[in-house]
Amino acid sequence: MLTRLYHLPISPWSEKARWALDHHRVAYEAVEHVPLVGDLRLRWLLRKPTGRVSVPVLEDGGDIYGDSFQIARHAEAIGAGRPLFPAGHEAEIAAWNLLSEQLLVTGRGVMLLGQIEDAQTALDALPPGVPEALKPVLAPLARRALSAFVDKYRMRDAAASHRPVLDQTMAAFAKVLADGRRYLVGGAFTYADITMAASLQGVSPVDERYMPVGPGGREAWTRPELVARHPEVLAWRDAVYATHRPTHGPTHRPTHQQPHAG
Repeated sequence: MLTRLYHLPISPWSEKARWALDHHRVAYEAVEHVPLVGDLRLRWLLRKPTGRVSVPVLEDGGDIYGDSFQIARHAEAIGAGRPLFPAGHEAEIAAWNLLSEQLLVTGRGVMLLGQIEDAQTALDALPPGVPEALKPVLAPLARRALSAFVDKYRMRDAAASHRPVLDQTMAAFAKVLADGRRYLVGGAFTYADITMAASLQGVSPVDERYMPVGPGGREAWTRPELVARHPEVLAWRDAVYATHRPTHGPTHRPTHQQPHAG
């Protein structure tokens, strides 16, 4: 059966899954998820009629893997190449994954709560293929959709803590990298490097050769003061990408957009 990855091209969570699949040379069809509109399909795949659903989701031979970490572990089980979860380091890699989730959630919260009233950011969030002439007409709908996305992840609940936690997490990561290490675990490239490299998208987006930037563009997703304070962290990220991330996944079919019917 065909292996399908439901993903968002702009999402760091999806990027973690794509990277692990590509690293292990797992062939898959990439299906672009449309937020809110495509949730019905995810509910069917995940057998989850209520509650929050999100991508990435991997469908493989009737089995479903519902987050980046699960997808990466499955890619390791069925794919080729050097292990991303070397024996004896699983707990350490899982801890880095938790830290990356903290970076991602706070970075996304800072950006979207700061840009939610910006008309251009809302328009950028419209599904691909919307004609330019229709975008002004759809602006109110786009703003409501962006607000619904913020509500879906309850970003306003921790609005006051997003920035302090982001600052503290970046400072802690910078201390780890202060010894000049190239890799985070065991002196070799692992999923810890993937997950932390992708998590910096909300601090300073990676070069668009690797993945596109979300609504609002690079300016909206960049935290200039953190870039200035921790250039070594971003230099580490760029080196990991340059060494270990092909600009195009070698074994997946071209991404196509999920039908709007969900």
